[in-house]
Amino acid sequence: MIETNLPVLLLKELILLPFNEIRIEISKGEDKKVLNISEQNHENYILCVNVPDFVEEKPSIRHLPKIAILAKIKSKIELPNGLVRLVLIGIDRVEVLNYVEDNDNNLYSYVVSTKEYDFDEMEATALKRILLKDLNEYIEISPYISNNVLGRINGINNIGRLSDIIAFELPIDYHDKLKYIEMTNPMNRLKLTIEDLHKEIETVKIEDEIETTLKSKIDIEQRNYILREKIRLIKEELEEDNLKENDIKEIKQKLLSLQAPEKIKERIQKEIEKYEMLSDNSPEVGIIRNYIECLMSLPWEISTEDNKDISKIKNVLDNSHYGLNEIKERIIEYIATKDICDKDQSIICFVGPPGVGKTTMAKSIANALNKNFVKISVGGLDDVSEIIGHRKTYIGSYPGKIIQGLKKVKSNNPVFLIDEIDKMNSNNKSNPIASLLDILDKEQNNRFVDNYIEEEFDLSKVMFILTANDLSSIPTEIKDRLEIIELNSYTIEEKESIAEEYIIPSLNKEYNLNLTFSDKVIKEIIIYYTKEAGIRELNRCITNIYRKHITYSYDGNEIEDIKKYLGNYKYKYLYNNKCAKPGIVNTLAYTPYGGLVLKTTSVYYKGNGNIEITGQIGNVMKESTTIALSYIKENSEIFNIDYSLFTNNFHIHFEEGSIPKDGPSAGVSIVTSLISTLKKMTIPNTVSMTGEITLRGKILPVGGLKEKLITATISNIKTVYVPLDNKEEVMEIDKSITSKLKIKYVDDYMEIYNDLFQEK
Repeated sequence: MIETNLPVLLLKELILLPFNEIRIEISKGEDKKVLNISEQNHENYILCVNVPDFVEEKPSIRHLPKIAILAKIKSKIELPNGLVRLVLIGIDRVEVLNYVEDNDNNLYSYVVSTKEYDFDEMEATALKRILLKDLNEYIEISPYISNNVLGRINGINNIGRLSDIIAFELPIDYHDKLKYIEMTNPMNRLKLTIEDLHKEIETVKIEDEIETTLKSKIDIEQRNYILREKIRLIKEELEEDNLKENDIKEIKQKLLSLQAPEKIKERIQKEIEKYEMLSDNSPEVGIIRNYIECLMSLPWEISTEDNKDISKIKNVLDNSHYGLNEIKERIIEYIATKDICDKDQSIICFVGPPGVGKTTMAKSIANALNKNFVKISVGGLDDVSEIIGHRKTYIGSYPGKIIQGLKKVKSNNPVFLIDEIDKMNSNNKSNPIASLLDILDKEQNNRFVDNYIEEEFDLSKVMFILTANDLSSIPTEIKDRLEIIELNSYTIEEKESIAEEYIIPSLNKEYNLNLTFSDKVIKEIIIYYTKEAGIRELNRCITNIYRKHITYSYDGNEIEDIKKYLGNYKYKYLYNNKCAKPGIVNTLAYTPYGGLVLKTTSVYYKGNGNIEITGQIGNVMKESTTIALSYIKENSEIFNIDYSLFTNNFHIHFEEGSIPKDGPSAGVSIVTSLISTLKKMTIPNTVSMTGEITLRGKILPVGGLKEKLITATISNIKTVYVPLDNKEEVMEIDKSITSKLKIKYVDDYMEIYNDLFQEK
């Protein structure tokens, strides 16, 4: 049997053996996803893989075992609290040939049946009789196993199945039981089962002796002492190492020096007492030990001393980021006001395309203030437990991302970056946005309670900073609490300066080289090998040049022939003016990743007046298309267009089909494209435009002007039509951009029509 792409469910501190059932409650979003994949694609079959106990979070593939249990979901119940209760039945041991992860971080496996073994039938029969005899004796003297197990094994001759059923019922240690998964030889499992059963019989007899001895010596009121004494005597009889007692002594020693409120110390002390009382075989041992460790590792009263020197803060920001003077000034004002006035302010939120320095700016703030820095990403997160933690009573539970971050940096006043806030999701069952609101609210975050730690933690000293690519996608309820600071796209000149002053000197130092790049070469890299608002791709390209220079031992230090290092041009912005045809119009667009010059193309053909729109567009652009066509129909006489043409079918396509597009700013381009098609007149390829249009031809303002105009300058665009209401915004844009363009401000579409279509 070979099964491919079998979904994987990770287990910790829980054992499933073939021919047995376990009940488990699932809370993590990724585990729920695995269950859905199993139901939909694999007939409820799933691979149960035990995670090594040294792995705290999701393990890497190289840590996962090669022997696992093939299981089937017998039943699944979705509980009101968002949990999923499962009954899993073990089918067989399988050998994992390979683990793989898909693009959504789902884990899959390629499995094959384990090796078949030959064994002596007579020896097997003898061992089976010994096992059954010992089992009957154990059931008679022990309260730990029910005699129902005898009914389960009645009539079973397969020694592998027999040992799996009995071993599963034995109250042995987790690590001891884990051996049964890894042991594929049924004869060896049978022998191991007999050995473990003998140990349990002897242990029960010793327990009875201890019970009898203690009852005669100690009063019933000293119950707690009895329990501890029982554990001690059992360990002495079995000649085991006293590891747990040493562990408890170490914990108590650490507790004496722990910087935490008395309430927390008392809670830890109670958990230690529970830990002492439990047997090593109890499944709660690991849960309580992990909980104690978590409480003691949190920085309850540990803070770093802030740097309050504004001039030093300014110097750090200047040395770490080129330009962005207005942004730096706003940050310094925010920090100074917060410190001097000692009053709560809104949370800083950096908004801008990828690669413009949002994360590095947050790191610089932490460095300038002498604070620790921690970052978490909430993009795509839809499980509230990831924010506020899981209940510690569940197997495999852990604290939320906030507590995990504080545990990592070991201070209660770090700069805490919450990345991709605009990509956070909510659903009917879980609303992480609401939980995040409580965390960001200064009025109540001093009493933040994570579900795992179950105690209040003061977050008021934490400096939260958020980042987003798209301001419009930030949930309204969160946006109200934010101090929005927008980081716009870099100009070509700014990218050149960053490359010359930061990237190249840094790489020369890193690779111990002295390479030089002319302004022409740097500009060539920016225009023809990168297409971004920030500088990530630029940094990668220049780094790649250094690697190629070292690898192939190129002569000289001056970089000239860039194609030798980076190959042929990756992007070609320059358009050929001779290729202009009716219906093709350049559209200035803005995406979360920067500006684009897209071609809007329209055609018409015989039909019944239907309109088709392609290019991965959203509902707003579809509405803009409908508005554009209605506007043209109403003014067909003014535009000198035969109204009978509107009985044809129309097809409008927006280039760069792989990029999702939406928004009203393509309205004027759509109108222009349709008129161009209907009048069979061409629009120069050096002309581009942006603006929302109404049914009456009014042109409304749009966003992303800086990014749009930057792209226009490198795309051989000479003339740009911009809404009149955007004039003040354009005037604030760097002259190095606007001086290269002829910008025409328009308030009504007739101004564009008279300029482009009016017969001379």
